[in-house]
Amino acid sequence: MRGFLKFSAWTLLLALIASLVMAGALVGVVHEGLSDHGTWHVVVDGEEFFSSHFGEESGWNLFGALLGVAVALFCLVLVVPLVLLLGVGLPLLGGVIALTTVAVVMFGMVALLASPLLLPVLLVVLLLKRARRPQGAASAS
Repeated sequence: MRGFLKFSAWTLLLALIASLVMAGALVGVVHEGLSDHGTWHVVVDGEEFFSSHFGEESGWNLFGALLGVAVALFCLVLVVPLVLLLGVGLPLLGGVIALTTVAVVMFGMVALLASPLLLPVLLVVLLLKRARRPQGAASAS
């Protein structure tokens, strides 16, 4: 159990660091895109509006594409399973635990209420089973 908790803690720490790095890089790319350094090109009524750096091959476009792919993979690998686990699995587990608890409590109540009727029946069944045992088996033990 200790090994599992240790593994879970390290995995959670690595996921937290990865998400912080991704968020920082994404904020940097968005900030760079919102300033005049991005590659924006808009056509309104046939008239073109574009930034001064439009058409330059600077390598930032490739970095932005790779960062977008990294963010998408990060979401697919970590965020989607966590959402499914915590958003679907945890409520289902809570519901199953609650229904199981209710079933156990109901079974206990039925056993408690039916005990005055079931106890004499159980004693009669045990006495009948004891009386039907063969005599050879009794002397062997």
